[in-house]
Amino acid sequence: MQLIYIKMRPNYAVGFYDTKNEGKSVQRKDNIRLSFNSPFRPFVLATTSIGQEGLDFHYYCRKIVHWNLPSNPIDLEQREGRINRYKCLAIRQNIANKYGDINFDADIWTEMLEAANKLEKNNDMCELVPFWCLPDNQEVKIERIVPVYPLSKDGAKYERLIKILSLYRLSLGQARQEELLEYLFENNIKEEELKQLFMNLSPFYK
Repeated sequence: MQLIYIKMRPNYAVGFYDTKNEGKSVQRKDNIRLSFNSPFRPFVLATTSIGQEGLDFHYYCRKIVHWNLPSNPIDLEQREGRINRYKCLAIRQNIANKYGDINFDADIWTEMLEAANKLEKNNDMCELVPFWCLPDNQEVKIERIVPVYPLSKDGAKYERLIKILSLYRLSLGQARQEELLEYLFENNIKEEELKQLFMNLSPFYK
């Protein structure tokens, strides 16, 4: 009997950072990113702000835990944008739930996406449907997890951050954006009045 030894990574969770070995930088972030973007280990990826922008972690991940809250809504969207991307896991799971029982000829994923592209959008919808978002209520969603400790300021900070998140697009292209947001936030502008200030940039409709 011939024994075959297969090396397997035992890491359940890893940190996303570079290491140094005898003064030389060892590039490990690319390997970790490729491993995390697979169905196999590691299943948990811990990172600082270096993993906040410009990286894809969406292939097999739809939950994000904010161990600390950012100071502005743009950073919050940048963090969550790592898993809320083109053909992300949540989108694929929703499409599989609705179209997984179709009769396919060759590539089931290609044919499921083609079926969703044909049936999920009408003439008024743009090309973001169904690859970035779906028009109906999605059974599977991207989850935001924010641990709030008792008697901490995180609860109030989170509520304020979410409220500003819904307003900050009003300030795009405006001078003194932070002052405008603070004014809207502190003066409790009514929702009907805010709707008159918004431009409709919804990805669902042209």
